[in-house]
Amino acid sequence: MNKFFLTLVFSTFFAFAKAQQVRLATFNIRVDVAKDAPANMWKDRAPMVNSLISFHNFDAFGIQEAQPNQLADMEKGLPSYTVVADGKHNGLNSSAIFFKTAVYDLVKSGSFWLAPNTTDGNKAWDAKYPRGCTWVALKDKKSGKVFYYFNTHLDHVGVEARKNSTKLIATKIKEIAGENPAAICGDFNFNQHDENYKGIQQSSVLTDSFVLSPIKYTPNGTFNGFNITRSSEERIDHIFVTKQIKVERYGILTDCFSGKYPSDHFPVMIDVTFKK
Repeated sequence: MNKFFLTLVFSTFFAFAKAQQVRLATFNIRVDVAKDAPANMWKDRAPMVNSLISFHNFDAFGIQEAQPNQLADMEKGLPSYTVVADGKHNGLNSSAIFFKTAVYDLVKSGSFWLAPNTTDGNKAWDAKYPRGCTWVALKDKKSGKVFYYFNTHLDHVGVEARKNSTKLIATKIKEIAGENPAAICGDFNFNQHDENYKGIQQSSVLTDSFVLSPIKYTPNGTFNGFNITRSSEERIDHIFVTKQIKVERYGILTDCFSGKYPSDHFPVMIDVTFKK
């Protein structure tokens, strides 16, 4: 076996090693509220949520609308994950991030409010609730590569709040992540036809992973309202990525359990590699 061939073999091996695939997701798990009883109570949905996440084997994922008892149920049901929940960004509910403890080290984390003063936890603009964004910097234990994952939940009422929050998020991601690979997930409460979505797509910071993915699995939109017959093409839950990320696959996961959905939203999952 000559030196050229050996060099080629090792170069190919290290190229694949560097291009390790990472699975990211976003999931609005639906707040635990009494009005959902008895059909869609959290105590019945929690095992479904945990089973779905375990089966699809997310490396890191963000959730929205989580109350403390829901976070506790997920931590117990997903022992291989570490959770970061830095703020109550939707009234009393958290936008938390989970990541695989055995795979990643938490380099740092933080949160900011979606408001003119990002350290102020009050409602801003025309929002119904205080809103914010949680983020983590994760380092792969084997490769040493670092990437940033952000998670948010934009206001469902405030038109100005969504507009201003979208601009603020792009600015903060650039400020916090710098030139490192970064992605933001969440329930944005606007679909792919909205002006805010178009604004993100036209920015130099973020691109919708759906658009970038060569393989798409989209049997439905991302909101189901617990209605098994509901059909839509609207995507209000998104994962946007920076230019350092290559998207390999995109999917809206419409798993159901004996005719029941785990949440009134479907999770969105992407497989990515990092360009640097």
